[in-house]
Amino acid sequence: MKRKSVIIGVGLLVVLSGGYYLLQNGGESSPAQSRAQLSRVVKVERGNLDLTVSANGVVQPINRVEIKSKASGQIVSLTFEEGETVQKGQLLIELDRTTAQNDFEQAKADLAVAESNLKQQENNHRRAIELFDKGLISEQERDQAVLEKVRAEAQLVKARANLSSAEERLRDTRVLSPITGVILSRNVSLGQIISSGTSNVSGGTTLATIADMNEVYVETNVDEVDIGKVQVGQAARVVADAFPDDVFNGEVIRISPLGKTQQNVTTFNVIVLVRNIGGRLKAGMSTSVDIEIFKRRDVLLLPTEALKDPRSEQGRVLMAALKQSQTSAADSSASPPAGREAGDNSGDLRARFMNMSPEEQAKFREQMRQRVQAMSPEERQKYFEQMRSQGGGMFMRGEGGRRRASQTEQKNEVRERVIEVKVGGEFVPRLVKVGASNYDFAEILEGVKEGDEVRVTTISRAKLASEAFTERMRSMQSMGGVGGGGRR
Repeated sequence: MKRKSVIIGVGLLVVLSGGYYLLQNGGESSPAQSRAQLSRVVKVERGNLDLTVSANGVVQPINRVEIKSKASGQIVSLTFEEGETVQKGQLLIELDRTTAQNDFEQAKADLAVAESNLKQQENNHRRAIELFDKGLISEQERDQAVLEKVRAEAQLVKARANLSSAEERLRDTRVLSPITGVILSRNVSLGQIISSGTSNVSGGTTLATIADMNEVYVETNVDEVDIGKVQVGQAARVVADAFPDDVFNGEVIRISPLGKTQQNVTTFNVIVLVRNIGGRLKAGMSTSVDIEIFKRRDVLLLPTEALKDPRSEQGRVLMAALKQSQTSAADSSASPPAGREAGDNSGDLRARFMNMSPEEQAKFREQMRQRVQAMSPEERQKYFEQMRSQGGGMFMRGEGGRRRASQTEQKNEVRERVIEVKVGGEFVPRLVKVGASNYDFAEILEGVKEGDEVRVTTISRAKLASEAFTERMRSMQSMGGVGGGGRR
């Protein structure tokens, strides 16, 4: 008896579980979805369409130069401070000139001695030639006079080179600005002894850093989601945090081919060239950058919510209705000859072909092949020429043709979407060509005109979740009533 009661209890539990599952899942999706659908009607209007990519950036100088001295010594004069604007050739630092001046004077004296020695050796050479011609000296003595003259000439060349080097070392004690720019940093002080940047192994002492700030770079990092839209030459608006009311215009000049990943976020370095009007932008300033992707003026606009992708759930429903209406219209008219199909109505055929399922496309291609086989060679050649000239080759190429067409549309930013347009008193599906989009509105290139009414149907996820929760509560209440009756 006890075993029988256990079996009955288990069976009742199974029945109740099955009933709960059916109450919870049966018929919930379609009624709830239909109740969660929200519809409104919008009109096709003309307006402006803009899209920008925003990022944060840092101001960097274009031509940054570290100033070092070719000479070593103690600083005796320092004529600049950080932030000053200096001109090319302006004196910045002067070193102690004592040693360099002495070397220069010694080189001048050595040059004078070399010049006098050369004159003396030239006279000796001339007299030796005269004496040799008269037979008064030997050939060896004549050759010795020639050698002494050549040595004197070499000493003169060496003395001139030493003087030039000494003069250059003397000039190097005066450090001049190599460019016109702003002093970014000063690294030395008056009285400090510095080392040469050419003769020292460590590279010498850095005296200052100077940069031309008439034009600056703004380095910004753009997220990988948006980098595909950014191209070299696009205009950019730069606003520095220090000057929130001022806008600096720039241009994208370089995009890094290598991304950087930090905390699972990949960004790409983008360089914007900005004209620094008034010199207000300083190196290291933080900025916000808006890169202008496109700017459309006076175009037909529709909300992106109204545009359904033919591959989406709602798009497939609308495409099915569109195909049905097109099939009915096609059946009501006589089929034109093969040549006319490919020539006069190639645009309609192409639209119908792109809206077919893969099975329908394969069947259509087979029909076209059979028609081609039945033609004479002259008719076949004329047929292929018409197909190539009017873009009908996709009917015969299979999947490869569709891939090439898709790449072309992506390059030209043209896509096909399906919408519901009001015709007469009802809304009917229609294919339209869509251009640029800024995620809120899209540019309509073909398929509608200004003033057309379009129905926008969206599904409220919040309302859908609320309906599902209500259905579950009702199911639980129903199960509670059945259980209570059994206990009573």
